[in-house]
Amino acid sequence: MILNVYKEKNWTSFDVVAKVRSMLGRKRKVGHTGTLDPLAEGVLIVLTDEDTKRQDDFMTMEKEYVAKIAFGITTPTYDLEVLPNVSEMQISLKEVKEILEKILPKYIGEITQKVPAYSAVKVKGKTLYKEARKGKLGDIKLPVKRITIHEVEVLGSGEEEIETVGGKRKFPVIKMKVRCSSGSYIRSLAHDLGEELGCGAVLVSLLRTRVGDFVVGKSRKVSDLF
Repeated sequence: MILNVYKEKNWTSFDVVAKVRSMLGRKRKVGHTGTLDPLAEGVLIVLTDEDTKRQDDFMTMEKEYVAKIAFGITTPTYDLEVLPNVSEMQISLKEVKEILEKILPKYIGEITQKVPAYSAVKVKGKTLYKEARKGKLGDIKLPVKRITIHEVEVLGSGEEEIETVGGKRKFPVIKMKVRCSSGSYIRSLAHDLGEELGCGAVLVSLLRTRVGDFVVGKSRKVSDLF
């Protein structure tokens, strides 16, 4: 069985798999085809029984996201899993829009992307996010991978109030659609854009709208599956 599940915010991908397994029966084979971060939401393809053998087919499918990125703040996780620090350099919404218009084209195509420290990737048998949370990354070199970004489209912009270490304040936020290859980290894209602008940036929200031909409009929450 192939299930187009809408993963809700604050659920892990494993939470979804565990819930589906409990609903079907604990002896049933259940797996997902591509992790979504806990703070992300949207399409998560879940496979059961014989279809679990097709996992690799789904893992390589093109993905599409709608992301909101805030500029002028940073976190070690590249998202809002922890309260962000305000960057020394601040930038106006007008400046962000003008600079992005110039630099976004170079992010289209095959590019290199560093895996975030807070990710489930393993290096020398150690899971990065576990080592990062213990402060034991030390000399671990973060892997660099080649990905393909097929399209980046700015959908909107504005200022949003965000809670930071120093309290609430407004920051420039850009909403964009990203169509990319499997294995791409939108958190890393946000971080890289912030680095290039010199003001830092974090991912505020992420919605996966498509995996291959499976679209968010036809996905269902776990509670509505059976």
